[in-house]
Amino acid sequence: MGGIRSKLGNVADKAKELGESVAEVAAEAGCTVAGKVAAAGGTVAERAKEGARLAADAQLEARRRKYAPVFPDEFWSPDYDLPNMVIIEDEDKRKGIDVCEGAIGWLTKASNGMEIFHLYHAFAEESGLAFHPFAQMGAVYVRDPSGLDRFLDLESLYQEIQKEKMSELQHVAYCLGAKYCKLEMRETQVSDSKQARQIKASVKKTAVASESEGISADRSEQVSEDRYMLFERHFSGSDEVRRPPLNWYRNDKEINGLIEMRCSGASKNAIQDYVVNIDCRSSATLAQTRASEIDSALRGLKVSIGTSLQEECYRESQQTMVFTVLF
Repeated sequence: MGGIRSKLGNVADKAKELGESVAEVAAEAGCTVAGKVAAAGGTVAERAKEGARLAADAQLEARRRKYAPVFPDEFWSPDYDLPNMVIIEDEDKRKGIDVCEGAIGWLTKASNGMEIFHLYHAFAEESGLAFHPFAQMGAVYVRDPSGLDRFLDLESLYQEIQKEKMSELQHVAYCLGAKYCKLEMRETQVSDSKQARQIKASVKKTAVASESEGISADRSEQVSEDRYMLFERHFSGSDEVRRPPLNWYRNDKEINGLIEMRCSGASKNAIQDYVVNIDCRSSATLAQTRASEIDSALRGLKVSIGTSLQEECYRESQQTMVFTVLF
């Protein structure tokens, strides 16, 4: 009997031990699972947080690309590539846009690839850029095609350049000791050319008119020539000559030839008079392709300067100046 109790007690002890072991194992397993769940939860939260940050950064970058602000440190960088066209803008246009805070302007790119720098008027003077005749809000400027370090107002570009060319030729005469000089303009004009172009455009667009109608439009044009005085100057004259500085005519063979005849060689000062025809294409303000690019860029920006540079370029190509100098 005692043996049986003893065996039964042993069995109970074993059961108790086994129950405790099972509970411990279960507890340990539960802790492990709980830990894994907590760890997984932490990873998901971190990933969600990181995803939100990346999305915010991407949105900010997209806004920067959209508004393309230019900041002072970028502008003053030695390797900053300043565009050849600048528009003076009112800084209030970008007021309240977070990515533009602290900027001095912004960049745009025309469909033909031309970059335009929109500079705030408040920063125009501080920028150190030379605007001719002056920095005016809303005005469009292009880098001086002659190579001088300045930006010229596009609206008066051809008029200002012609004045500078005239002044340069007067200075040539003065430096060479001339007693008299004058500059005349010969300009070829084609009447009804605008109407003819409109007819041709209409023919091309509608494809209704006959080819003969296009030809008759061409034949309706009449060519004429206007001649008028640009300036006439009298000087006291001098045999003490000096080489004048040249900008627009630095590559003109006729003007350089005149300077050489008055300033060097055995024939120095021997020339008494000089008349030269200057083809305005040789000192063109803008190349035709460049004028076309600028016109296209301005149309894309919906900016008007009151003139077509292509038309101005064409008109200049029809001009010849007659420069007369007497010594």
